Amino acid sequence: MAADLARDDHGNGDPLVLLHGVATSRLIWRHVTSALAARRRVIAVDVPGFGESAPAGPGFVLEEVADHLVHGLGLERFDLVGHSLGGALAVATAARHPGAVRRLVLVSPAGLAPRAIGVAAALGAAAELATRARRAWGYQWVDHSAARWAMFGTTVADAGRLHPDDARMLLEASDGAQRVSDGIRQALEADLRDDFAAAPMPVGLIWGAVDRVVPYSGLDALRLLRPDAAVETLSETGHIPQIEDPGRFTAALERVLSALE
Repeated sequence: MAADLARDDHGNGDPLVLLHGVATSRLIWRHVTSALAARRRVIAVDVPGFGESAPAGPGFVLEEVADHLVHGLGLERFDLVGHSLGGALAVATAARHPGAVRRLVLVSPAGLAPRAIGVAAALGAAAELATRARRAWGYQWVDHSAARWAMFGTTVADAGRLHPDDARMLLEASDGAQRVSDGIRQALEADLRDDFAAAPMPVGLIWGAVDRVVPYSGLDALRLLRPDAAVETLSETGHIPQIEDPGRFTAALERVLSALE
């Protein structure tokens, strides 16, 4: 099973596993892995059904993907960082395999503010179409600021300032996405609040203050569920701070991990 879980593995020491969001891949961690790996082993994974990792089943069921992930990693114990859909997967993984997860850090996490089933299905289908459209025409227009706004205006705080190389990387990261619709539907329908509140390991939260995908206002409800959580807010960043401001993101993650030690 481990053979079909694609990953980048850097550094030595206690392992830190990074899970990306929907319609992306392990490429989104490219700017932060080297700095993080100075102190530990860092494993950036393609979530099953995305990037170069085979799907865990015919759809995208968080519990099945969590089991597939843990078995595929083959690690006895690790720190876990989940971004967006990866945040929902991280909570599900911690709930099903609490002995494996040492510290849990969520970055703008999905799965903690459930939506109606019909709404989730419609948004998932729309995101699938948008992802295909970006892949079809995005590469030829990525050097134009207006095109970057059209493609990533919701995702990042200031799409016009997004470097064209980073925009290309986001397009490339979506190339292997096979479970966009199912993944978004699961992320929006899931109610992992009880699992999050009951997680036995230390928990941290990192959020971009200009996040338009998973609104920053959701942080207040999560603070009530986990008053003990270590929290870092990144001003002037949106949904993917590890790309928008990798230096500040890395520093914030290091502070959270230190607080949870």
